[in-house]
Formats: sequence, structure tokens, C-alpha cells
Amino acid sequence: MKKIIYLGIFLISLVAISSCKKAGLGGDATLAVFPEHHSKPIFGATVYVKFNAKESPGIGNFDAVYTGEANEDHVHIKELMQGNYYLYSIGYDSSISQMVYGGQAFTIKRKERKDELTVHLAVTE
Repeated sequence: MKKIIYLGIFLISLVAISSCKKAGLGGDATLAVFPEHHSKPIFGATVYVKFNAKESPGIGNFDAVYTGEANEDHVHIKELMQGNYYLYSIGYDSSISQMVYGGQAFTIKRKERKDELTVHLAVTE
């Protein structure tokens, strides 16, 4: 009887460990992040990414940084695995001559792990 209990605990542990995928690089998902200020695109923004996070990690604690092209309204973040990410963007809104910034959590689900996903990231002054 003890062998069956130990076997059950082992199998449950094995399933739990193997099903936990950590967010990060090395996957097939791509995010197209569109920073927007009052629905207006922000060109050439920078996006900071924290892996395995649902809340802001604070300034200086991000895992990766992606800078957009000056003439593009989005930033591509490639080769991501499924999991939780916190995205934070900084850019310049020329219509108000001010820096804008903001962040949000984003989750890549298992069924989306090979897709290109769109994120509209609201930023503010």
C-alpha cells in the first residue's frame, strides 16, 4: 500500500514539475507591442520586459530591453516561451512634446506558444 502512495506522489510531482514552464527566451512566440498614448501610436518606443512577473519589478530590474525603430509604431519581441511577462514602455509623444510611459502584465498561454501576439500597451505622461 505504501508503494502505491509513494508512486502516486511521485507521478503527481512529475506532472507538476514538467507542466511548469517558465517565461523567458528560447520559445517560438512573438509579441508585437504597440505603445499608444490616448490611442495614438508612439514611434520608436523602448519596451522593457520582466520574465515570470505579473507586476512591475521596479526600475532597473528588467530581464530584457527592446528598442523600436524610429519610423515604426511597434516593437517586436521574439523567441518567447509561454508564461507571464511584465511589459513597460517609454517613448516620446511629439504631439504634446513629452515623454510617455506605462506598463502592463501579459500572459502567453500554452496554445499561443507558437503565435505572433499583439499587445496594445497604454502609456501616459
